Amino acid sequence: MRHDVRLMGGTGTRIALGILAALTSFGLIASAASAGATIQSDPNAYDYLPGPFVQDLGETAIFDNSQSSAPHDVTTARRGPDGGPLFYSNLISGGQTTPVKGTEYLAAGTYPFYCTIHGTSMSGELVIDGSKGTVVPRPSIKATFPGQRLKQVRKSGVRVKVKATTASNGVAVTARKGRALLGVKRGLNFTAGQSRTVTVPLTKAGRKAISKGKVVKITVKATVEFGKPSTAIRKVR
Repeated sequence: MRHDVRLMGGTGTRIALGILAALTSFGLIASAASAGATIQSDPNAYDYLPGPFVQDLGETAIFDNSQSSAPHDVTTARRGPDGGPLFYSNLISGGQTTPVKGTEYLAAGTYPFYCTIHGTSMSGELVIDGSKGTVVPRPSIKATFPGQRLKQVRKSGVRVKVKATTASNGVAVTARKGRALLGVKRGLNFTAGQSRTVTVPLTKAGRKAISKGKVVKITVKATVEFGKPSTAIRKVR
């Protein structure tokens, strides 16, 4: 962990580390990611305290809003492989502290950030020092579409095999026929190397969309936050 971030009397550091330890113990943050830079809001203005906000590779930054009375957050305009922000924190009220999710996956470099409420007038930069630490591998999953009968799909849903190269939490699997959503299954958690077949239940509209015809072209897609989506297509008869 870097110690060259300016804080107010050390209070922010103690709070940030306490929150991070609690979240880690409940499995909300990967234990491989240690506490990194503490990004602190200015208690007297809608701004962050001046940096530098510097951390090593593989660390999770902390947003400390404990000295402010206004709600703030941290996010970036840059997009990750999942199409969402490359990193972000939850929007929190004054007096609170929260992790900046996704910073453990960042390569060495400088990353601008801002508050979604106050825009670029409240902005800063997170610097990842590439001389120390190791980047945490991004969640990595692969979806495959095993053979199945159309009659069975109409009755029970779409079976999808998902394999996780790395630990991947909150995986969602969707099935579509063209633009029509057939169904979605969310909240799937995988350990590194785990593979299992899940069934995506059909919605009423989804069941109707494939109720006719002898052949249906179905696309399945598995997504995970901060990781690259995986897609597979099959004509089901």
